[in-house]
Amino acid sequence: MNKLQMEKLTAIEVVDDSKREELKGFLYKHLPDTIEIIRGLKLAKELNAKVFTDDSWPDVKTVIYTYNEGEITIIYPFGTDNSKTAVILKSVIDSLLENAQQPMITGSEDVFQELKKLGMDQKFTVPTFRYVYTQDNTKINRPALPEGYTIDSIHSSDVEYVVSKWNLAKNSLKFKQLIRHFIAHHPNAAIYDTSTEPPRPVSWSLSSGLGIHFHLFTDEEHRRKGLAFMVITEMTQKILAKGITPAYHQGSLQSHQQYLSDNNALYCNFLLISLNIICIYFLSLYFVCFVSFTFRV
Repeated sequence: MNKLQMEKLTAIEVVDDSKREELKGFLYKHLPDTIEIIRGLKLAKELNAKVFTDDSWPDVKTVIYTYNEGEITIIYPFGTDNSKTAVILKSVIDSLLENAQQPMITGSEDVFQELKKLGMDQKFTVPTFRYVYTQDNTKINRPALPEGYTIDSIHSSDVEYVVSKWNLAKNSLKFKQLIRHFIAHHPNAAIYDTSTEPPRPVSWSLSSGLGIHFHLFTDEEHRRKGLAFMVITEMTQKILAKGITPAYHQGSLQSHQQYLSDNNALYCNFLLISLNIICIYFLSLYFVCFVSFTFRV
């Protein structure tokens, strides 16, 4: 396809429920890369989501799913032709967002390389392990908490403390807003240290509208007690109770090192190694892992 033909490619919004349902045939052929879009279609009305394809219906080659988390636009693109998908993705971004806005885009590295050729360069990339819950049971027995701890949702008085502990949010108003939105609108869980007055949160996890775990964190002095294990168990139970299949996206150690190379990377390494050992053990019990996934913001 020549440059002129590429420029004529446009995104077609799919609003009819039956047509959206038809897209699943194409999407299921390309698992696991389409997991989030398939899940998103089920939750499209609840999330007020928009779905776009290329103009080759019914034999589409590109599907783009987008919805808002507060003021942040989340976009999941997938296509079998990366250059065409990038052009269509650019048209979606141009139509939905003002120039000053930047979406969170989750997709393949190849599509982002094609986006760069179109003059759209994203700020940050993290290769990610993707864990998806695969058990039939919807009830998980959480281990008993150690003495001196209690588990609850994040208290309103602790929101800013939780926000401050996410490295990506330290220098980003966008991410601060996103974390606040997750806490206010989606399931979350926190373990509180009751030896202080008032009790303070020492381990927690959040989730998105698609049931994806975000911002798993445990204070350094409270690690090696299984608290992260218990938080993920509690969160998985809460997400399942909403009728959503939980998932967990975990950034690789190497990618976090690169991002934090000028921000105390040595401490970050220790933090991630500690969390990875706990998380991988738990996730291997209930979740299947898919690799080769890219997260860009």
